[in-house]
Amino acid sequence: MRVDRLPCDELPEATRQAIAARVGPDCPRAEVENGTSSALASLFWPSGSDTEMVFVKGLPLDHDRIGELQAEVAVNPHLPASAPRMLWQEEAGGWLLLGFEGANASAWAWFGDDSSHLKAIAAVLGELSHTPAPEQVRLTPWERWGEYCDPADEILLTGDRLVHSDPAASNFMIERGGRVWIDWAWAMRGPAWIDTALWGMRLVLDGKQTPEQAAAWTRTIPAFTTASREAVVILTEAEARSWEAWQAYGMTGLEETISAARAWARYWATP
Repeated sequence: MRVDRLPCDELPEATRQAIAARVGPDCPRAEVENGTSSALASLFWPSGSDTEMVFVKGLPLDHDRIGELQAEVAVNPHLPASAPRMLWQEEAGGWLLLGFEGANASAWAWFGDDSSHLKAIAAVLGELSHTPAPEQVRLTPWERWGEYCDPADEILLTGDRLVHSDPAASNFMIERGGRVWIDWAWAMRGPAWIDTALWGMRLVLDGKQTPEQAAAWTRTIPAFTTASREAVVILTEAEARSWEAWQAYGMTGLEETISAARAWARYWATP
């Protein structure tokens, strides 16, 4: 479910005052357009601060997706260095606000097959595949994709690695020097190969790659090459069905996403 974005100027007075108390009054800012999980997403440039930029995101406390933001609070201290560090949290005016260190980086990564970003992203996904999930991460892939699978398949989607679960181009930011930053929202505990399998679909969708080109990139990540084809088929089919379900629920504008997910699933389902 996409979240409607609200400009900072339209927040409740108490919410705006709480942000101003953190970043300074009349602090220069820019609204962030990408992303679909926060009602507020603004980048601030505080003066006289040790932090060059502060990214503030937030949701009303009664929003259906507030649990995701609360989970992000619990998990952030345990995420790898590629995740922006959370600086503060605040409840004000009926909103939950989170302040993160801002990244002096691209708004999102380019996923085309000729992109200079892909090697760095593959390296980060490779490192992530070796990262144990901290105790605070309890959400599992089965909770997200299980309803689109056979119950007997749960063991194939079970693991103890830290999983990002949404490696879309809009969640990766690349600094000029090549450092990769990742925006985290749905951390999970699962198999080491899942992020790479999901990344492949995003290479098809966000980067307009063919499934063959995307598969070549996914095979550069060792953890993915050890996954059984059966498990990859189960996940990719479930991902495609999940987008089809969102469309059936009434979400519009998903035709391109479903087409990419289906193409990626067919690639792995074909012997």
